[in-house]
Amino acid sequence: MTAVPRHYDLVWRLCRPLLPLMLARRARAGKEDRTRLEERFARYGRRNDLPDAPIWIHAVSVGETVAGIALIEAIRAAGETAPVLITTNTVTAAARVADLPASFDVTHLYQPLDHPDIVASFLRRLRPRLAVFLESDFWPNLVTKTAAAGVPVAFASSQLSDRAAARWQRQPRLSRALFGAADLVLAVDQTQADRLTALGATNGTVQVGGSLKLPAAASKPDQGLVTMLRKAAGKRRILLAASTHPGEDEVVIDAADQLGAGWFTIIAPRHPERGSAIRALCASAGHRTSQRSTGASATSGDNIHIADTLGEMDSLFAASDIVFLGGSLVPSGGHNPVEPAAYGRPVLSGPHVFKNRAEFDALADAGVVTTIHGAKDLASQVSTLAAAPGRLAQIDAAGRAHAAETGKRPANAASLCLELMKGRAATS
Repeated sequence: MTAVPRHYDLVWRLCRPLLPLMLARRARAGKEDRTRLEERFARYGRRNDLPDAPIWIHAVSVGETVAGIALIEAIRAAGETAPVLITTNTVTAAARVADLPASFDVTHLYQPLDHPDIVASFLRRLRPRLAVFLESDFWPNLVTKTAAAGVPVAFASSQLSDRAAARWQRQPRLSRALFGAADLVLAVDQTQADRLTALGATNGTVQVGGSLKLPAAASKPDQGLVTMLRKAAGKRRILLAASTHPGEDEVVIDAADQLGAGWFTIIAPRHPERGSAIRALCASAGHRTSQRSTGASATSGDNIHIADTLGEMDSLFAASDIVFLGGSLVPSGGHNPVEPAAYGRPVLSGPHVFKNRAEFDALADAGVVTTIHGAKDLASQVSTLAAAPGRLAQIDAAGRAHAAETGKRPANAASLCLELMKGRAATS
C-alpha cells in the first residue's frame, strides 16, 4: 500500500498548535459542539460508553448520516450484532444520530482530525473490525492508517464532484495512497466508478452500488406537525422549500409573492441557525411569518412558515404539495431528491446537483424532477404542476416506485461489507 506523502503529515504537525484555536472559533460559530471538542483530538477520558471493536461507519453531515442509518438497519437485518460506531463532522448530523431509537445500539463520536498522531490514537482506542466511509469525505490518514492497521476498508455510496476529482488529480501520489487503500468501493454510478478507478482505486475492488442517501425509516412524520401545517394552510396549497442555502431564500420569497394568496410557503433552511435571518427577509418583503424554533405554530394568517428545527423534514415532506429542493440554485451540489420523491412529491431543483447527479437524472427521466433557474421559473412551474392533476398522479407513482427500488441498495451494500469483514477475520 502506498504511503501518504510526508509533506501531508508535515502540514498537520506544523498546524498542530493552531488546531484548538480553529475548533474554538468553529464552536463560537455553532459549527462544533463545544462540550465535545476533545473527541476531535481522540481524547475520550469522559466517555465510558465506547464500544470495543465496532463496525465503524464514517459520515459527514445529515445526508451521509441518512445513508449510514440505512446501512446500519441493513446490517442489523442481516443478523450482525457487533456494536456500531458512527462518526460525523457536523452538529446537525450528530443530532440526527442522537434521535435514533436505543434499539439501533449505535455510539456516536465526532470525527478525529486527520493529524497522524490523532488518527493513531483513535484507532488504538476503538480497534474497529470494519471501516465504511460514506460519500466523498475522504481523509488520507484516516483511511490509509485504518487500512495499515489491518482493518478492512470500504467506500460506500461513493462519488466525487468534478472539482474534487480535479483536486485529487493534482496530487497523484496522495490520491493513489488514499483510493488504493480501499478493499471495496461501491460507487453511485458507472461514471463515478470510472473516476474512482482513475484516481487509484484498485481494479477488482470497484463496482456500482448506487446512492445510499435514502429516506430514513427511523424518522417518521409527526402527524401533529403535519396537521398543524395543513390547518394553517387551509384551502391553500403548500410549497416546501427544503434545505435552502443563503441566496435561495430570497428566490423562494419572490416566488411566494408571485404565487399569491392560493399558496402557503414553508422554508426549511439547511442550517437552522439561519431561521431568524430568513424571518427578517420575509418581514422586509411584507410577509406575515411564523418561526418554528420560537415555539410558534403556523396560523391561517401566515404567508410563510420558517421550519428552523432539526429532525422534522419527513413531516414537512408529508405536509407539502410541491417541493423545491435547495442547495441547487447555488453551487452547493444539491440534496437528496429521493426523500421527497418517496412521499410522491414533485421536485423542483436548480441546476447545481452534482452531489446527487445519478438520482436527479433518474428522477428527471421519470418526470419527477423539473429544473428551474429563478423565482419566475419556480412560480411558473409550481402553478403548472398544480393545474395538472393527471401529471401529479403520475409523479406520485413514479417517485414512490423509484424510492422503493433504491431501498434495495442498503441490503446489497451491507452484504458486501459484512462479507469483506468476515473474510478478513477468517484469514487473520
